[in-house]
Amino acid sequence: MQRRDAQRPRNRQHRRERPVIDPELAMSRLATLVRYIAGQLVDDPDAIQVRTRRRGRTIFLRLSVPHEQLGKVIGREGRIARAMRTMLAIAAVRQGVHASLTIDDQVEPAPSAT
Repeated sequence: MQRRDAQRPRNRQHRRERPVIDPELAMSRLATLVRYIAGQLVDDPDAIQVRTRRRGRTIFLRLSVPHEQLGKVIGREGRIARAMRTMLAIAAVRQGVHASLTIDDQVEPAPSAT
């Protein structure tokens, strides 16, 4: 009796080749994703800030929310933050990069127009 694995061709590719995407475009797309998710969680979506840095094919995102809204973004025992990081990691792989998300309450004041 043959095993089923022996019947399958071994040289078949299981993964689809993804086109190479510009890291700057990927950084913009990932920042937009984080801004959208966090904006749905807080009371004032305009108060959040997403800052990005890139080193090679790794993108570092820093999400800043007001201190009183921090619990809504982090969630109980960090469940919402973990889910956001999971979605970010999936989106990053699809863009051909790695991503890291840091969440804090260090919102910088908007520059005043004088």
